[in-house]
Amino acid sequence: MKMPTNGVAKDIRHYIGALIVFFLVIIILFYLTRYQIPSENSQIVNTLIGMIAASIAMVISSITGRNPDDLEAAKKKISNLEMKIEMLVSAKDMLENMLIKLQDDTIDRLLLNKSLAYDDSKSGKCNCKNECNG
Repeated sequence: MKMPTNGVAKDIRHYIGALIVFFLVIIILFYLTRYQIPSENSQIVNTLIGMIAASIAMVISSITGRNPDDLEAAKKKISNLEMKIEMLVSAKDMLENMLIKLQDDTIDRLLLNKSLAYDDSKSGKCNCKNECNG
Protein backbone atom coordinates (compact mmCIF):
# COMPACT_ATOMS: atom_id res chain seq x y z
CA MET A 1 0.00 0.00 0.00
CA LYS A 2 1.44 3.35 -1.03
CA MET A 3 1.13 6.11 1.57
CA PRO A 4 0.01 9.57 0.47
CA THR A 5 2.74 12.20 0.37
CA ASN A 6 0.68 15.33 0.91
CA GLY A 7 0.76 15.23 4.72
CA VAL A 8 -2.31 13.03 5.14
CA ALA A 9 -0.22 10.09 6.37
CA LYS A 10 1.44 12.33 8.95
CA ASP A 11 -1.96 13.52 10.16
CA ILE A 12 -3.22 9.93 10.38
CA ARG A 13 -0.17 8.93 12.43
CA HIS A 14 -0.73 11.90 14.75
CA TYR A 15 -4.39 11.02 15.14
CA ILE A 16 -3.71 7.34 15.91
CA GLY A 17 -0.93 8.22 18.33
CA ALA A 18 -3.16 10.72 20.09
CA LEU A 19 -5.91 8.11 20.45
CA ILE A 20 -3.41 5.61 21.88
CA VAL A 21 -2.19 8.11 24.50
CA PHE A 22 -5.77 9.06 25.33
CA PHE A 23 -6.80 5.43 25.86
CA LEU A 24 -3.61 4.83 27.84
CA VAL A 25 -4.59 7.62 30.25
CA ILE A 26 -8.11 6.18 30.55
CA ILE A 27 -6.71 2.69 31.28
CA ILE A 28 -4.32 4.09 33.91
CA LEU A 29 -7.15 5.99 35.59
CA PHE A 30 -9.30 2.83 35.58
CA TYR A 31 -6.39 0.81 37.03
CA LEU A 32 -5.82 3.38 39.78
CA THR A 33 -9.47 3.23 40.82
CA ARG A 34 -9.34 -0.59 41.11
CA TYR A 35 -5.91 -1.31 42.61
CA GLN A 36 -3.66 0.26 45.21
CA ILE A 37 -0.11 1.29 44.27
CA PRO A 38 2.66 0.13 46.66
CA SER A 39 4.29 3.00 48.52
CA GLU A 40 7.81 2.21 47.22
CA ASN A 41 6.64 2.72 43.60
CA SER A 42 4.28 5.62 44.17
CA GLN A 43 6.75 8.38 43.18
CA ILE A 44 7.66 6.69 39.89
CA VAL A 45 4.02 6.05 39.06
CA ASN A 46 3.09 9.63 39.96
CA THR A 47 5.87 10.97 37.73
CA LEU A 48 4.80 8.81 34.80
CA ILE A 49 1.16 9.75 35.22
CA GLY A 50 2.11 13.42 35.42
CA MET A 51 4.11 13.21 32.20
CA ILE A 52 1.27 11.45 30.41
CA ALA A 53 -1.31 13.89 31.76
CA ALA A 54 0.85 16.82 30.60
CA SER A 55 0.56 15.55 27.06
CA ILE A 56 -3.25 15.51 27.19
CA ALA A 57 -3.51 19.02 25.71
CA MET A 58 -1.51 18.00 22.66
CA VAL A 59 -3.50 14.78 22.40
CA ILE A 60 -6.81 16.62 22.42
CA SER A 61 -5.57 19.16 19.87
CA SER A 62 -4.38 16.36 17.61
CA ILE A 63 -7.67 14.46 17.91
CA THR A 64 -9.72 17.56 17.15
CA GLY A 65 -7.52 18.35 14.16
CA ARG A 66 -5.63 21.34 15.46
CA ASN A 67 -1.97 21.16 14.64
CA PRO A 68 0.41 23.54 16.48
CA ASP A 69 2.68 23.64 13.41
CA ASP A 70 -0.22 24.84 11.27
CA LEU A 71 -0.93 27.60 13.79
CA GLU A 72 2.70 28.77 13.74
CA ALA A 73 2.74 28.69 9.94
CA ALA A 74 -0.46 30.74 9.84
CA LYS A 75 1.01 33.28 12.29
CA LYS A 76 4.15 33.64 10.14
CA LYS A 77 2.05 34.07 7.01
CA ILE A 78 -0.11 36.73 8.68
CA SER A 79 3.00 38.56 9.88
CA ASN A 80 4.47 38.43 6.37
CA LEU A 81 1.26 39.75 4.84
CA GLU A 82 1.06 42.55 7.41
CA MET A 83 4.61 43.63 6.51
CA LYS A 84 3.67 43.62 2.82
CA ILE A 85 0.60 45.75 3.55
CA GLU A 86 2.71 48.27 5.48
CA MET A 87 5.22 48.39 2.61
CA LEU A 88 2.43 48.93 0.05
CA VAL A 89 0.85 51.68 2.15
CA SER A 90 4.18 53.50 2.47
CA ALA A 91 4.78 53.16 -1.29
CA LYS A 92 1.28 54.51 -1.97
CA ASP A 93 1.92 57.49 0.32
CA MET A 94 5.22 58.17 -1.43
CA LEU A 95 3.52 58.09 -4.85
CA GLU A 96 0.77 60.42 -3.62
CA ASN A 97 3.38 62.89 -2.39
CA MET A 98 5.22 62.70 -5.73
CA LEU A 99 1.97 63.35 -7.61
CA ILE A 100 1.11 66.34 -5.41
CA LYS A 101 4.60 67.79 -5.95
CA LEU A 102 4.30 67.25 -9.72
CA GLN A 103 0.92 69.01 -9.74
CA ASP A 104 2.30 71.93 -7.73
CA ASP A 105 5.31 72.28 -10.04
CA THR A 106 3.11 72.13 -13.14
CA ILE A 107 0.75 74.78 -11.79
CA ASP A 108 3.70 77.01 -10.81
CA ARG A 109 5.24 76.70 -14.31
CA LEU A 110 1.94 77.44 -16.04
CA LEU A 111 1.32 80.49 -13.87
CA LEU A 112 4.86 81.73 -14.40
CA ASN A 113 4.59 81.23 -18.17
CA LYS A 114 1.26 83.08 -18.36
CA SER A 115 2.53 85.84 -16.07
CA LEU A 116 5.59 86.38 -18.26
CA ALA A 117 3.44 86.41 -21.41
CA TYR A 118 1.08 88.93 -19.83
CA ASP A 119 3.96 91.15 -18.69
CA ASP A 120 5.50 91.03 -22.18
CA SER A 121 2.19 92.01 -23.76
CA LYS A 122 1.83 95.00 -21.40
CA SER A 123 5.37 96.20 -21.95
CA GLY A 124 5.16 96.00 -25.73
CA LYS A 125 7.87 93.40 -26.08
CA CYS A 126 5.61 90.77 -27.47
CA ASN A 127 6.05 89.64 -31.04
CA CYS A 128 2.38 89.09 -31.72
CA LYS A 129 0.33 90.77 -34.48
CA ASN A 130 -2.03 92.33 -32.01
CA GLU A 131 -1.61 95.90 -30.92
CA CYS A 132 0.14 96.14 -27.62
CA ASN A 133 -0.57 98.81 -25.08
CA GLY A 134 2.89 99.97 -24.29
